[in-house]
Amino acid sequence: MSLPGQDLLAQIENDHPKLGMYLRNYLIPAIEQSAGNAAVSPHGKIAAPAPPESVTATPATVGDMMQVTVNHTAPVQKGVHYIYSIANNPQMSGAMIEAKPATRAPVHFPLPTYNSGGDTKHKWYVAVQTQYPGSDPSAATYHGGAAPASVTLNGTAAADVQPGSGSGTATNGGQTLVGLGKAQIRT
Repeated sequence: MSLPGQDLLAQIENDHPKLGMYLRNYLIPAIEQSAGNAAVSPHGKIAAPAPPESVTATPATVGDMMQVTVNHTAPVQKGVHYIYSIANNPQMSGAMIEAKPATRAPVHFPLPTYNSGGDTKHKWYVAVQTQYPGSDPSAATYHGGAAPASVTLNGTAAADVQPGSGSGTATNGGQTLVGLGKAQIRT
């Protein structure tokens, strides 16, 4: 797809051939190449990348950590972000969100095993999405497949978890699974 304004460019080429040739042969391709390199488009949103094929969340044998690994073999463009959502409910409401550009196996997530009273173990749920800076997020892929499966840790840390307040351009207040955001600007 070419940039808009082709009629204006034709007029410039007619009135100022050297300038028109420069714009058509150098400036416009440079804009389109730069946008492509940044995973954005001068024409609007680009298509979201395919979601990960699977997500595996593994608790540490001893301790309050969980490793999340993502299996994502679909073709992607440089600049893809992996957005990790971790919540203590399968609906992912109030999820804590971490955007990890490029990594499909980040360093372990430190999480408490118990609530602040130390009497109830947290159940953790994980969802991962992919997103380009210039796209909407992909559909979420959950640890456990179509139905999110919980992960219980094996440590001793105890804390009540404050709900996350969202991510990207989503409204503040816990909108989940929106990655870097769907709107260009949050108002």
